[in-house]
Amino acid sequence: MSAPSPEEAAAVIAAIQQFEVDTAPPPSGEGKPAVVSPWVRAARLEGVDREPEWVFRQ
Repeated sequence: MSAPSPEEAAAVIAAIQQFEVDTAPPPSGEGKPAVVSPWVRAARLEGVDREPEWVFRQ
């Protein structure tokens, strides 16, 4: 496996920085409702099983 090129390394760092911006909590004390990022919304929806099958099986 070879080392990444400078362009590939820069792309990875840019993706990580964008992820951090997208998932950072909103600053406190702004006085307006927090907007939930698409990343957080997707994680919450994936983490919730609305009607788990195992509860009703016997």
